[in-house]
Amino acid sequence: MNSSKGDGGTPAGVGAGPDAGAGHQRRRARSEQVILDATRDLLGEAGFGSLTVEGVAARAGVAKTTIYRRYRSRTDLALAVLLDMVDDVSTRPYVAETGAELTKLVDRTVELMCTSVMGRIMQGLVSEVAADPELARVYRERVVSNRLADVSALVERGISRGELRPGLDPEMVTDLLLGPIYYRFFLSGSPMDSGFGERLVSTLLPSFTE
Repeated sequence: MNSSKGDGGTPAGVGAGPDAGAGHQRRRARSEQVILDATRDLLGEAGFGSLTVEGVAARAGVAKTTIYRRYRSRTDLALAVLLDMVDDVSTRPYVAETGAELTKLVDRTVELMCTSVMGRIMQGLVSEVAADPELARVYRERVVSNRLADVSALVERGISRGELRPGLDPEMVTDLLLGPIYYRFFLSGSPMDSGFGERLVSTLLPSFTE
């Protein structure tokens, strides 16, 4: 007599259909988010220097092997958190006047670097990005390209308004606007107070308009 059950009393076909596959994907996505949330929490509490795969596994309640199936190292974990945040955070400040937009972009970037976990992650990753070509490629494609896209949109609007000179190079504008932030954040340690963005833009804006 044919049985409607497979080995161990499980109904034949259960676990093999599309519903089982979808369930596996949902469980994997939940596990992934738990790992990223744990990594973000630990980075926010103690920074990149104290981050370990063991610590993430303990905080997330998963085995280290679960993490290593997805990430090679703590650096990959930190980068994954940064990429997860970059997709949700934009510095596009859409307002009516280009100088104000530039100032808002600088102020927002300073805020993210100095008051959010993004700054802690970037402090920890900067030397890793310099030493690892593959990490550098991903960082440029996902993080740097987002910032360049923001500034490019801003420059295009400024040109269309007649407030910026035609032919202005968005990449050069990005370098000039954000370079001082990273220099102060990573190297000089000079403060970036509430008036920093306005002072920086007032210094640079004449070169963008003439």
